[in-house]
Amino acid sequence: MPDAITPAAPVLIGRLGPFDVALDGTLSARDGAEAPSFGFRWRDRRIAARFIDGRRVAFSVVAGHVPFTAESAEARPRVIAAVAALRDSLPKGWRLRLTPDHAVHLETEALLGSPPTASRLVSAAAELALTLDPCLDLLEEEGARAA
Repeated sequence: MPDAITPAAPVLIGRLGPFDVALDGTLSARDGAEAPSFGFRWRDRRIAARFIDGRRVAFSVVAGHVPFTAESAEARPRVIAAVAALRDSLPKGWRLRLTPDHAVHLETEALLGSPPTASRLVSAAAELALTLDPCLDLLEEEGARAA
């Protein structure tokens, strides 16, 4: 009986954060990590990214902080109104949370397909940054503290 044919291992061309990148652009978790994560910065904010089920990436960012009354009694109501306006106008699939420490968290997910590729991941991160910009502009204009 002939030996079973074993598929050839993909030819790796490099690394991208916690991923190995194959010649065809396919990403695979390095060291067998089940839910690899990484971060990057955009407009002085740290964006956390985490792979979910090998096909999607979840993004999370602290967009700013609502100032305490003692910090800026004038800006606080404007920022609270901006947060309410953001919540009502976020793109489909985006979520906004206001935490007890007054941090404004924005979260969303992007589908990368199966198998995920480096180009789809970079495109998803760029789309996130471009969609995030007007949210950050609004919060900054109304006096939100930096994240």
